[in-house]
Amino acid sequence: MRNKLIVSAIVCAVIVATAGIIATRPHNEILVTISPGMTAEQIAHLLKNNGVIASESWFTFWVKLHHGTSRLKAGDYLISNRMPIISVVRTIIDGKSRPVKVTIPEGWTAEQIAKRLETLNLVPTSEFLEIVRQEKLEGFLFPETYYFPRGVDARTVIDTMLRQLIKTITPEMLIEARKHKLDINDIVTLASMIEKEARTDDERYAISGVFYNRLKKRWYLESCATVRFALNKATEPLVYGDLDVDSLYNTYRHYGLPPGPICNPGLASIRAAVYPAKTDSMFFVAQGDGTHSFSRYYEEHLKTKQKTRRKHAE
Repeated sequence: MRNKLIVSAIVCAVIVATAGIIATRPHNEILVTISPGMTAEQIAHLLKNNGVIASESWFTFWVKLHHGTSRLKAGDYLISNRMPIISVVRTIIDGKSRPVKVTIPEGWTAEQIAKRLETLNLVPTSEFLEIVRQEKLEGFLFPETYYFPRGVDARTVIDTMLRQLIKTITPEMLIEARKHKLDINDIVTLASMIEKEARTDDERYAISGVFYNRLKKRWYLESCATVRFALNKATEPLVYGDLDVDSLYNTYRHYGLPPGPICNPGLASIRAAVYPAKTDSMFFVAQGDGTHSFSRYYEEHLKTKQKTRRKHAE
């Protein structure tokens, strides 16, 4: 009992003594990153060097007093240098860290997403891609802005993206897809092709309409985007020889949809895959400015291609 009273008296004295010092400091909010596995002593040193606390020993004292040595959590913490040291300790024990903002653009592949996560020091690329490839999740990682805590694992990130996709594809959309004899994998696969081919929202539906028309007639879909995926040629120009690549993703040589998605499509492309435009067009040609020209007949299509080539040759 006597020892507890002595400790309480010391604590009160320290709080009173440091309160005046804290009040005189110029106010700053400092972003501090605590990495996984850091000890209380290492964290104290980091906080002291960043001007968050005045005494490393008092920080470790408060940590031990709250039995928090093994409870300090990694993360990005935005901490005021006027915050009492006990509040700093509690903030880190409670894990009240600043989440990391992660924006995934529409049309990115799993590999691109993995690299961004690693760049932000969230998840190793290999760990992320191992799960994606084992479970065949390319296409199902919904593009969105997410906020993840520092120290998050790949499984949690992937599950968060999958849940967002499930929220996005409504029961009504699945019912509409079944009318076309398509399942969710077919819809996401078709949407991924639309995502890579289209540049404007209104053309997504028109391109989808062309793909539907070709599927009904059992024509090759002839999507350059699928060939690029097969060859892993994201930006380099395709040559005619590329169209002969031996891959099930080569829609110039294999009927129907490819085996799976070629990227992770956004909502606009998913909706276009479910609700295609009613069109008699069977062909489309990229004009080089993000738009396409659409044709019903092959002869008209050839003329459009020749006109486009001449235009770019000038």
